[in-house]
Amino acid sequence: MLFSRWQATHSRFRHAPALFEGGRSLSFGDLAGRLSALPVARAPVIARGGAADIAVAVLQGWRDGQAVLPLEIAPPLPELPARFPDGTVHLKLTPGIEGKPRAVFFSAEQIAADADRLVAAMGLCPGVPNLAAISLTHSYGFSSIVLPLLLHGVPVHAVEVPFPKVMADAIDAHDAVVIPAVPSMWRAWHRAGFLRQEKIALAVSAGAPLSLELEHAVHEGCGLKLHNFYGASECGGISFDASDAPRTRAADLGTPLAGVAVTLDGSGRFHVASSSVALGYEAARDGEVLGDGGFLTQDHGRIEGGHLMLESSGADSINVAGRKIGPAKVEAALMATGLLEKARVFGVPSHDPERVEEITALVKLKSGTLEQLRQRMSGILEGWEMPRHWIADADEISWARPRADLKRRWPRR
Repeated sequence: MLFSRWQATHSRFRHAPALFEGGRSLSFGDLAGRLSALPVARAPVIARGGAADIAVAVLQGWRDGQAVLPLEIAPPLPELPARFPDGTVHLKLTPGIEGKPRAVFFSAEQIAADADRLVAAMGLCPGVPNLAAISLTHSYGFSSIVLPLLLHGVPVHAVEVPFPKVMADAIDAHDAVVIPAVPSMWRAWHRAGFLRQEKIALAVSAGAPLSLELEHAVHEGCGLKLHNFYGASECGGISFDASDAPRTRAADLGTPLAGVAVTLDGSGRFHVASSSVALGYEAARDGEVLGDGGFLTQDHGRIEGGHLMLESSGADSINVAGRKIGPAKVEAALMATGLLEKARVFGVPSHDPERVEEITALVKLKSGTLEQLRQRMSGILEGWEMPRHWIADADEISWARPRADLKRRWPRR
């Protein structure tokens, strides 16, 4: 089903530009040529590397009937489940217990439904490229950039680093672009002063809460409306703010996408029902709901006039400028050093609203010093995964409720 849709895309846009990357342009025919040079895959396909590498790896999996797992370049290959649910063609990784990521399984129909829904809601089209400054292997970038490319012929301009000069040059290379990004990127770009309403056909913000201050500043400074987008790895897109004017309430997540039904469960959490909800988790925890077309989020909120209003997030993962990490992963890495008796990792609110949270590590040393521990961790974790705050075992900090105690110790936080 997915490969036949790619063949239709290739047939229609064979000679049109598909990817702009590294100063070169690749057509849809070029992508097909690269695919034909790949051997038949006999195992799940890992899609990693540059934009072209990821796109061709995805096509290889589709062609050869193998599940695809998008993965960043740096992390080691995870241990995959021995068996997948019937119909699995795609895997996403979410934070799991004991520091190990766990898989979420998707069918072809589910990931296609997510892509089709986003293309329709955001008005993506073959004539306007997606500017890819976010990771293409994370759920947000894969669904809103990679899938529209392969299933709808929406071209991609890949940006190696989201620096202002690089971004400005990429925007200027086209008559118009669509930019999906996270709030911290939009803030940096706005401060750099290169955002222009006439060049950006659509500006999307997701991955972290979009503050009213940033949204209004961008609109007042250059007339550009940032459209708040809400979704989850387990079900894809949920809601979208399609309005032309800046929101008046920060809690406003927009209205559910077409074909997505959102209700509140007894605890006040959003329950999502749609054709893009995953088949299930590799290892479900007690109380989790995922599968049979339904997903119970960890986010609490309310529904007013058809709009989803976010009140709080109960998710275990820490949100660092739109990137999620499970505390257990950092805790496991800390304990593996052999320098600690115990460790507790958690997020604390950041003074920077676009950064959302900062990783904090409460540790009890067995040997060595805190500085030695930090140095050792710098070679194990990615920079964004490193704790920003380190606390050696302190009497005034409870291991059971460290966040509450820190609030008293650091009242401004």
